[in-house]
Amino acid sequence: MSVNEQLNTIRQLLEAEKAQEARKAFQDMDAEELPAYYLLKGKIEQKFQNWGEAINAFNKVLEIDPGNAEAINNLHLIQNILNFWNPEMFNP
Repeated sequence: MSVNEQLNTIRQLLEAEKAQEARKAFQDMDAEELPAYYLLKGKIEQKFQNWGEAINAFNKVLEIDPGNAEAINNLHLIQNILNFWNPEMFNP
């Protein structure tokens, strides 16, 4: 199976909300220096709330492809999640 076919299969698993299976299939792949590879890695890590790993993966996408809108959007999403502050949590 080609790298693109593997990535498409993993992407379909993620879209079908089968994150655990997608993660397993991704771990079985050899690392590739492709934006699509790191974008998918970031999405998988994001599903499991591994924010640091997701940020690193999306930043790697931007190293390879500086204008990648999907990576930029995902980084903004993670920043918003990490910067969220609810004052009601501290008000008894």
